[in-house]
Amino acid sequence: MTVNVVLTRDSVCMGDDCNAPHQQDGAFDSATTLGDFMTRVANYPLRMRGARWVMFLGWNRAEGSPIAEISPEWTSPRFMAGADPLLPLASLAAADGELSFFFQYHSGSVPLAGTPDPAPTALDPLASRLALWLTERS
Repeated sequence: MTVNVVLTRDSVCMGDDCNAPHQQDGAFDSATTLGDFMTRVANYPLRMRGARWVMFLGWNRAEGSPIAEISPEWTSPRFMAGADPLLPLASLAAADGELSFFFQYHSGSVPLAGTPDPAPTALDPLASRLALWLTERS
């Protein structure tokens, strides 16, 4: 069985609104776990430094429940309490195999779930150069 997934996300600025609703469709094997799915779609939301995306089950955040959150500054997704990363996608899908997820944008990378200060995946090279430049000017 295949699960047909529809992804949508918030716009992050007026220029990004031009491409709204940012819909992306994909087909996944029904045995794909929620954790594997999150890894595979982690690049769907914009990968902006200082951004956090909360993923909701459903077409929008009003109709769904928060499941997980991701940030380009973290090494892995953070799952909300009660969301099992080993859960197969098929168990979340409707009888016709359709499934929707919505990503809500939040500025700042402090998670709602998991550790309060997740380790960044890499240093920002621009920030490092700026710090060096400021040190040299002092």
